[in-house]
Amino acid sequence: MGSSKMVPLWLVSSLMLSAAALPSTTNGVPPLDISLQGVGVVLNEIECPLVPTDSSTYWYESVTHNGISPFIPNGTDWPVFRNVKTTFGAKGDGVTDDSEALQNAINAGNSFAQRNTNSLGTTGQPAVVYLPKGVYVLDKPIQFYVGMILMGDPIDPPTIKAASNFSGDFMIYAKDPSQGSTTNFYIGMKNVILDSTDYDKDKNLTLVDWSVSQACQLANIRFDMPYESTGHIGIAMPEGGSALIMEDLYFHGGAVGVKLDNQQYHLKSLTFDSCKTGISVQHMFMGHCQGCKFTSCDIGVDTSSPRDGVEGLGTFLITDSTADNTGTLVKTAATNGSFDSVVLDNVQVDEASVPSTVTIDGKAVLKGSVKQGEAWVLGNAYLPNGPANGAFQSGTTISTHRAASLVDGSGSFHRLPPPAYMEYGVDQVVNVKNVPSHPVAGDGKADDTASLQAIVNKYAGCKILFFPYGIYLVTDTLVFPPGSRVYGEAWSAISATGSKFINPGAPVPMVKVGEPGDIGVAQFSDMLFTVGDVLPGCTLLEVNMAGEKPGDVGFWNTHFRVGGAADSQTQKKCGLDEPCKAAFMHAHFTSSSSAYVDNMWAWTADHDLDGGNSQYISVGRGVLIKSTKPSWFIGFASEHNTLYEVNINKAEDLFIGFQQSETPYWQGGNSTPSAPNPWEPVVLDSDPDFSWCAADDIQCRMSIYQRVSGSKNLSLYAAGFWTFFNGDEACAAGKDCQDDAIRIESSTSVSYFGIGVNHVGNLVVKDGEPVVKSAENKGGWYANTAAYLVD
Repeated sequence: MGSSKMVPLWLVSSLMLSAAALPSTTNGVPPLDISLQGVGVVLNEIECPLVPTDSSTYWYESVTHNGISPFIPNGTDWPVFRNVKTTFGAKGDGVTDDSEALQNAINAGNSFAQRNTNSLGTTGQPAVVYLPKGVYVLDKPIQFYVGMILMGDPIDPPTIKAASNFSGDFMIYAKDPSQGSTTNFYIGMKNVILDSTDYDKDKNLTLVDWSVSQACQLANIRFDMPYESTGHIGIAMPEGGSALIMEDLYFHGGAVGVKLDNQQYHLKSLTFDSCKTGISVQHMFMGHCQGCKFTSCDIGVDTSSPRDGVEGLGTFLITDSTADNTGTLVKTAATNGSFDSVVLDNVQVDEASVPSTVTIDGKAVLKGSVKQGEAWVLGNAYLPNGPANGAFQSGTTISTHRAASLVDGSGSFHRLPPPAYMEYGVDQVVNVKNVPSHPVAGDGKADDTASLQAIVNKYAGCKILFFPYGIYLVTDTLVFPPGSRVYGEAWSAISATGSKFINPGAPVPMVKVGEPGDIGVAQFSDMLFTVGDVLPGCTLLEVNMAGEKPGDVGFWNTHFRVGGAADSQTQKKCGLDEPCKAAFMHAHFTSSSSAYVDNMWAWTADHDLDGGNSQYISVGRGVLIKSTKPSWFIGFASEHNTLYEVNINKAEDLFIGFQQSETPYWQGGNSTPSAPNPWEPVVLDSDPDFSWCAADDIQCRMSIYQRVSGSKNLSLYAAGFWTFFNGDEACAAGKDCQDDAIRIESSTSVSYFGIGVNHVGNLVVKDGEPVVKSAENKGGWYANTAAYLVD
């Protein structure tokens, strides 16, 4: 049901009678808007409840596709949706070579340009390449480009199969060759099977080159490779990248499932079945394998021989995972504590069929399971009642604490796959551009606020709302009540504009999810939140709603972008003179909220994705988390914001499985503003004022990567906090360019596993005192520690 808690008819009637007795207005707001909050949703559910129908045809294949690319020439004629069979002649018959048809679908553009010409920017060439069920044979590789998702039918996932005479080293090159790996954004692949079983098992073949970065999605994919292969690899990253997450993947056979070569990664719900090696870590400053399964492998995870030496590895964490019929779960090399760290937390190992859980230089140092409520630590750790400067743990089991509300019956943190809504039929989906009584343009010019709000209100709890690709301008807050389910297309954008969002002294949310106290469902997939102008009073997202169960309120593959794109005037207004205050905050999860966040990037642009314009942009705040109900953040990043990247204030029962962040490149320079400028005076009680810094200490007055204050019951994993610049000048090797990464104040029951920094002096400052210092933890990218626990 759309709203997870149904209100009985007698209560609806009673509420209506009560409302009738109220004065006609209360502070200018009609009383029904207050007293019947959520009742409209309930009435919708009574009239047309959203009940699964188990349709045999995926709704996305049949829904009307009328997306446009508003900011390129002839953009109204741009084909966002591409069905490889009906439009491009792919056969999918398991015999015909479909490589040319699939590549044509990927390349197709309009009369102005094709997608493979590198002439449309990153955001101007949106594409969803859709594969209906079938077997699509490839004789040669296919090449992806930025701004696209290759999507299969999740009801009956299609297979992309390498022919026995396949010619090439990779089946799929997902990295756009016109961009460096660390700027390969907005690329996705989901709901497919990749099959190399017909190709010689001893020849080298990688199924996917995934040398990509943030805002990319790799989800719900099966990799079928030959048994006992010496040459097949599921995923490799030969050019690196700066990625966030891959999730819900199954690797069957092959020499290696994933060859990790990236700055950081959250690996969620990955299964390795009969791989010689599940994960081969070649380069990694911070990695977290959560909910992974290793069965019938020789080695589960191998960190023993990275390409640039073990001293360059940070921490690799394995949590809530299992292993059986596997030779060694973790194969690693000797460490002195500050590099090549390993943490196992709630890892169930079948001791009868797994001879060694961890080996160091060939010697078994751990056998059997790491029980629920325990973590096994190899690396430097700062523990309650331990040495103030921490101590190297050569393989120590310690007690851990997880809030009961964050875990399932097995004690594992809740984790959920991205929703596809395949259980619903196309008649249960509404294209927001196809509601005649409420016209919506999505063209980046028209004001869509009133029509969108009417559509959202009408269909909450009743239909799934499909936003075809476009730029949906709003001039006032767009409120999503309980029962809202939103599905975008290659990152459909809701964009703020207008005077409502100008005043930083009274910030206004662009998108508001529920009102305080609301309980229900609100889910967002494949969407983007942005600003169309310089709006210092705009908070892009405010979440007030809580669900009755994990994921009722959720965000999957949904991101933020301020600046750096042709769809916003910030691209040209925010130049070189001073940082323009382009937005107040990316996201605010309020005290009444409970949300599940999976693959979210809050990005303040450091460069222009669609041209050569300089971007000197200041967003006041990254993500503010004040939730006192259970919340989960998976594959999460916040970058280049002024006061902080993530602020955990008076929060409770919070799990962050992974956070990657960078400070603004312009901070820390003698001629650039020092925090809190240009946002002084700060206006929120939760805002840091940097009063602990000397007035001229520019490296103290930089964005805080993670601020924790007045909070409790926090489980924080896999922190990758990277400082690269002071005043847009690159940090010198071995030099601190920023004082502090994490600041903790007046908080209890806080557990960190895996903290890595680059060019930062202190990993953790607690109640004003540096407690974890880089000088004592040199390793990884710059400094690294395996664990820091606060009672």
